[in-house]
Amino acid sequence: MKRKFLVLAAGIIFLVAISWIGGILSNAAPRTPTAHVQTSQAGPYHITLQIDPNPPQLTQPATVSLQLANSSQQAVTDAQVFIDSSMMTMDMGTARDEARSQGNGVYRAQVQFAMSGPWALRVVINRTGQKAVSTTFQVTAQ
Repeated sequence: MKRKFLVLAAGIIFLVAISWIGGILSNAAPRTPTAHVQTSQAGPYHITLQIDPNPPQLTQPATVSLQLANSSQQAVTDAQVFIDSSMMTMDMGTARDEARSQGNGVYRAQVQFAMSGPWALRVVINRTGQKAVSTTFQVTAQ
């Protein structure tokens, strides 16, 4: 009876110790920082992304700014732009936010990150009479 209790107690202590060590290691592991400016091509569009604050915080929405230009480097001002955000390491669903035109090819949206870690921001561009195109950026929230 005493032996079973000792084995059980040792097992519990082992599980607590492993959990504690795992927490320390996950907090100590370096995370890939988010680049201050990211660029990508989606069909005929050149997209530049900036996020503020960088890195995005969990306590407040981050402002995602997108600069859209066509293949002639002219600002695209008549697009409907959406940002689909999803966590890369855990299935938390996908949130969709509309980026509103600020003029001169600049579009902005407020994106809330629910957990720290790497997130995929899929930018979807719709223009009348054209096929929708998209590209994905990676952002690390803290």
